[in-house]
Amino acid sequence: MSLKKFYDREAEQSFLVEEASLSQSLKSARLVVVTGRRRVGKTELLLRSLSKSGEVAFIYLFATRLTARALISEWVRSIASVIDMPFLPQFDRLSQVVEYLLYVARTRPIHVAIDECQDLNVIEPSFWSEVQRIWDLNKQGAQMLLVMSGSVASAMRNIFQGYSEPLYGRVDKFIFVRPFEIGTIDAILADYSPTHTDEDLLALYTLTGGVVWFIEELMDRGAFTLETMAETVFQAGSKFVMDGEVLLANEFRHDATVNRTLLHAIAAGKTKREELQALIPDTNISGALSRLENHYELIRENKPVLSPNYRRTRYQLTDRYLAFWFSFVAGQSSLLAQNNFDGMRKGFLSAYSDFSGRALEQCFKDTLRASHLFTEIGPWWDRKGLNEIDIVALRDDEIFFFEVKREKRKYSAAQLSAKVKAFLSLVPKLQGRQIRIGGLSLADLRKTPEDMISEAQVVEMTAFD
Repeated sequence: MSLKKFYDREAEQSFLVEEASLSQSLKSARLVVVTGRRRVGKTELLLRSLSKSGEVAFIYLFATRLTARALISEWVRSIASVIDMPFLPQFDRLSQVVEYLLYVARTRPIHVAIDECQDLNVIEPSFWSEVQRIWDLNKQGAQMLLVMSGSVASAMRNIFQGYSEPLYGRVDKFIFVRPFEIGTIDAILADYSPTHTDEDLLALYTLTGGVVWFIEELMDRGAFTLETMAETVFQAGSKFVMDGEVLLANEFRHDATVNRTLLHAIAAGKTKREELQALIPDTNISGALSRLENHYELIRENKPVLSPNYRRTRYQLTDRYLAFWFSFVAGQSSLLAQNNFDGMRKGFLSAYSDFSGRALEQCFKDTLRASHLFTEIGPWWDRKGLNEIDIVALRDDEIFFFEVKREKRKYSAAQLSAKVKAFLSLVPKLQGRQIRIGGLSLADLRKTPEDMISEAQVVEMTAFD
């Protein structure tokens, strides 16, 4: 099943429509790459955006892992079901299908999407170099929008952004489909459960990370509260239990043991480089950490705001679902081996308060970053770790300091003020700016960034003298 309606992807749809229009007005084929993590809704985006135009034929091709000959036959049948073909052409290579479609597009506009295209590396390794030649020779005069879509971030990056790869420089538009932000998750939950609470909303964000496939599963099963979500998640055959392993298997063809060890440790709270290095003493982990951040986009460096000292760097997972999976599925291998899903669920619920507190902090950071209201935003801690501030955000002549607590009553303006004093003593160049402090809690989850900063309390500089 799918959600009750299509949410949030207006910008991505407009990009696709614009590129399709350009392919017709310029009479030149356009190449668009659509990428994003598994299950984020890329295929639905393509179907919604390109199959509804009516006037232009839309051909959807899936790179199923068959033999090249079998896949060619499947693609030809898909093409024949959309456009009139007086006879079914015979092709020896997959690239010839693309060449044929470029020929068709000389007389009529067409939209073509090849989904999970990264698997073509396995099916026909020469496909991309052959397509480069075909594309360069035939794109002019062809009114074709060709969309290449794929889920494996590392493979998609190699194919389309690798400097030495055949299609480097040929892509007209990259579209990155991200998980839903908290506002969209709230809108979805409201459509299914109009009386949902802030706690329900945080639970949905914490468990799914905004990935539409997981959200659909919970909504379809009527799981709208923390307790019913946990019942759905922790059972035999659950998508939430199974998909982490599939995602990692697809991404990590090499160095899987090192990568998994690092991700597992970061999810468990070992976030400092020296802690991570100690787990793999015989291997320098610098390269692996760099690849996990820049190639796979699964972790992020966390540095104190305005601190150039790399030794103070900590790491965090960027994917909330994987943070959940490593902590409560992969991290409970003994219970999983026994199919003891009741035990796994109880362990999750007992740790949920602390775990969701970290998710809440990340949610606020992501929301504030997405607003583009600040020149710099992040956490801060001093060298000894005695003073830590959850969020420091700089804007013009203002500095905002936020402490994140699940419960509003646990926020102390006096304690945060003392930490701000320590911050300003170490970063004296900022002392001339207006200082504003505030507490963010579960009750603020649905507020806009503008609301959050407008409610922050102005603190006079004399308070830090």
